[in-house]
Amino acid sequence: PCPPQYGLVFDAGSTHTSLYIYRWPADKENDTGIVSQVEACSVSGECAGICPPSLPASWIAVPNSHSTVTGLSVCAFAGREENSTKAEQVLAEVSKAIGEYPVDFRGARILTGSEEGSFGWITVNYLLETLVKFSFAEKWEHPQDTEVLGALDLGGASTQITFQPGVPVEDRNTSVFFRLYGTNYSLYSHSYLCYGQSQALKRLLAALHQASSSAQISHPCYPQGYQENTTVAELYDSPCVRAPSSASPGLVLTVTGTGDPAACGAAVQRLFDFSCGAPGPCGFNGVYQPPVRGQFFAFSGFYHNLHFLNLTGGQSLSLVNATIWQICNSSWKQVQELFPTASRTQLRDACTASSYTLTLLLQGYKFNHTTWPSIHFIQQVANTDVGWTLGYMLNLTNMIPSEPPTAVTELPRSIWVAATALLAIMLILTFCLLTATCCHRNSLGYEQL
Repeated sequence: PCPPQYGLVFDAGSTHTSLYIYRWPADKENDTGIVSQVEACSVSGECAGICPPSLPASWIAVPNSHSTVTGLSVCAFAGREENSTKAEQVLAEVSKAIGEYPVDFRGARILTGSEEGSFGWITVNYLLETLVKFSFAEKWEHPQDTEVLGALDLGGASTQITFQPGVPVEDRNTSVFFRLYGTNYSLYSHSYLCYGQSQALKRLLAALHQASSSAQISHPCYPQGYQENTTVAELYDSPCVRAPSSASPGLVLTVTGTGDPAACGAAVQRLFDFSCGAPGPCGFNGVYQPPVRGQFFAFSGFYHNLHFLNLTGGQSLSLVNATIWQICNSSWKQVQELFPTASRTQLRDACTASSYTLTLLLQGYKFNHTTWPSIHFIQQVANTDVGWTLGYMLNLTNMIPSEPPTAVTELPRSIWVAATALLAIMLILTFCLLTATCCHRNSLGYEQL
C-alpha cells in the first residue's frame, strides 16, 4: 500500500501563529481524504510570525521515511486581512523556513474571511461526523438524514458565521458551495472584519476616548479600581480604528475602570448597527443573513471568553446573563480574588470580552432564548483543534492526487561524466565514418573518369 501523505498549515492570525501537521491515507473516500491531526504548536503575543525554533520541534511528528517518499503538501496562510504588510512578512518568513526542509511547498497566500469561516464549518462537521462516518461494516459512508452543523468563529480581527440555511441564499456574496465525500453543500457564510475580539475592544476604548474631552477615560467595562496608562499612538495603531485629526500621538491617556454593567452593555452595543438597510433579514451593519437554523458550534474566542467564566457547559441564557452582570459589577480586588491565577489582561477584559460575546451572538447573529440552547461551545473534538486549518486541508485533498507522483531519482555525478564521454566518442566515430565514406565515393568517381 502507498504510504500516507502529510500536510502542514500555518495559521498566522492577528494575535498568534500556529502550525498544524495533518496526515491522510493515500486512498481517499469519494475523492476527499480522511484527515487526522498529527501535531500542533502555537506562538502567541507579538511574535505573530513564524518562530523558526517551533518548526523543527514539530517536524519530528512526521516520519522521516515518509517526508521524502510522499512529499508534504505545505500551505501557509496569514489570516490578518486588516494588515496586509504584516501578512506578507509572515508569508515570507514561512517560505524561508520551509525551504530548509525536504517538502513539496505548494505556495502561500492570504486567506479571506469568508474562506476562514467556511473551512471552520468543514472542520466542525467533519469532526462531529456529519460529513462522513466509519460504520459498523468497517467502511466510510455518508450519514443519512443527518443535519449539518453551523459554525461560529471569533478571532482577533474578524468573526464568522457559517450554516446551511435551508432556503436559497439571496445574496450571492454570502453564498458558498463545497463538494465533500461525494456530496454537495450550499451554505451561507459571512465574515465581519474589525469585529474580532481584540479589534472590537480597541474600537470600544477609542470610542470612549473620543467621547471624553480630556486625557482621562472612564471605562464602564473595566473593574472599579483598575487603572492603566496608554498613549494615543498605541490606541490608534490599527486600521480598524481612526484617530481624530487633533490627537497627539505622544499624549498619555489614563484609563480608569468604573465597573458599570448597564453602561458597559450600552457602550458595546454602540459598536454595531442593528438596523437593516436592505429588505430581507440581516445580521448587523446591513449585511444579509437568513434566520439561524439548526445546531451551532462556537469556538476560538467564543469558547475562551465564556469558558473563563465557566459558562460553556450548557448553562441557560438567564444564568449566562446573570454571571456576566456579576463579573461586570465586581471591583478590581474582587476580580483578582475570584481568579487568582489569571493574568492581568484576562482580569481586565473579563467583563468586556464576555459582554461583547453575548451582544454579538444575541443582537448581532440574532440568537434568542429559544435558539440559545442550540449553541455548543467547544475547543477540541477527539483531541483535534477546532478551527479553519483542518477544513482547509480536507478541501485541499480534493485537488491532491491519491498517489504522489513518482519521484525522479538523481543520478550520481560519475555516471553523468561517463555518459557524456561516451556520447562524445560516439559523435567522433560517427564523424570519422561519414568522412571516410565521402572520400571513398570521390576516389571511385575519379577512377571512372
